[in-house]
Amino acid sequence: MKILYLLRHAHAEPHGTSFADFDRPLDARGHLEAKAVATYIQSKKLNFDYIMCSAALRTVETLEPLRPFLGTEAIETSENFYNSSDELILKHLQRISNEWQKVLYIGHNPGIAFTALKLTKIFPEVLVEGVTPATLVGFQFPFDHWKDLEWWSGEIIDVFQPNLVSAESPLPKES
Repeated sequence: MKILYLLRHAHAEPHGTSFADFDRPLDARGHLEAKAVATYIQSKKLNFDYIMCSAALRTVETLEPLRPFLGTEAIETSENFYNSSDELILKHLQRISNEWQKVLYIGHNPGIAFTALKLTKIFPEVLVEGVTPATLVGFQFPFDHWKDLEWWSGEIIDVFQPNLVSAESPLPKES
């Protein structure tokens, strides 16, 4: 069984500022959201074997507060993950080494949202409004090899959005 978490970067400075898109930093709200994601990861004792992160400044800044709680130093930051489409994200994920069971992918919309939509047949109501900045979505898959990852094959096991009132996952608890 494999576990994948997708994380959309937190709120960034708006388009049209003096920054090129790749170089847009998080805004004040984004820094708070990234810290909220870090707190959630710590409180849920989530850990990962491998991290894939776009090299854009806003994704790297989203990653930074999470680092102490991730449980790995295996972090690949790459321009190849910048603004990737859902199809390209799927290809990146299918190339992951099978030694890694739990993976975190930090990227951009619309690729993250479409990937989240297409990885599962049952989409939680909380995400009907979309994959907002700093949304973290966890999936589990019933296979042992990342190359076997296909659309509609996963089950959502966790969702966190910093803008929700509660820091608890909105998914039902297992009994």
